[in-house]
Amino acid sequence: MSKPYRSGFLFVYKPPGITSSDLVLKTKRLLNQRSVGHTGTLDRFAEGLLILPCGDYTAFSQVFLGKDKSYFAEVIVGLKTDSGDPDGVVEVDERETILPRFESEFPISRLEEELNRLTALTSQKAPKISALKVGGKRQSDLVREGSVVEEKERPISIHQVAAVQKTKLGFSFRIHVSSGTYIRKIILDLSEKWGIPLSLQRLVRESIGDYDLKDVKTLDQISPHDLRNWKEVFPLPTRIVDDAEKKAVIHGGYIWDKLPKPVENGFYILDADEDTILAWCDYEGKPDHIPYRYRKVFFDPAAKIMFSK
Repeated sequence: MSKPYRSGFLFVYKPPGITSSDLVLKTKRLLNQRSVGHTGTLDRFAEGLLILPCGDYTAFSQVFLGKDKSYFAEVIVGLKTDSGDPDGVVEVDERETILPRFESEFPISRLEEELNRLTALTSQKAPKISALKVGGKRQSDLVREGSVVEEKERPISIHQVAAVQKTKLGFSFRIHVSSGTYIRKIILDLSEKWGIPLSLQRLVRESIGDYDLKDVKTLDQISPHDLRNWKEVFPLPTRIVDDAEKKAVIHGGYIWDKLPKPVENGFYILDADEDTILAWCDYEGKPDHIPYRYRKVFFDPAAKIMFSK
């Protein structure tokens, strides 16, 4: 008996104006999926690449959450919101007076120099207006209610800033950062440092790890045929099993011979069809008396019935 859903990775272009959760729910309904995960949310105003693991592949979500990201950012000069983006509460709007000042004080050479200095950053405080939870409530809600919230600092890396340009409303640039870096917090911090109101106008996520916007489809274009399998997106060394070994794996037993060499993200145990993942395994953190640990056994109750005869 086959599973009543398909597993795979879906590469979707999130439009501005909806939350990442909204897109996940729409995808579940559209593709009739039991479970759909995500590999890093985008703010409501932001757009760009979302990788959605579907079905059994939600087990791999955490791997992609830690990948580097790259973005294209457009900044408005003279406008500042409490969140640093278009969805925030406007605190300052002096675009007509500030933009001419910015043009004179920040020629493109200085702008490039200032933005390239961002690569020296090693930590960042999360923005006060964020979806982070504090005592079960959104931090943004607490801040706007007047509560004092401690800004938590976390390590980050900014690998590169490129394609810095002046625009009609301010400036734009591309940036490659470690996972967990808030681009709008970078803009808020620059606003404070320069003494000039700044806010993101547009933010596009252009890549997650090695995966970019090539062949990415919008929600109204996707179908089950767009699900990509593990061989294309998350390949690992494999150990193919026979029927007796398969029975052992799905009942929690271990295979001791012909195991792949260690790699960072472990290895797969595959069914004899050389395509179906039975288990995702790892050598890290295993007890001495077993050859590997199971990170995930892709257990199908129908398979248990079949092998219990």
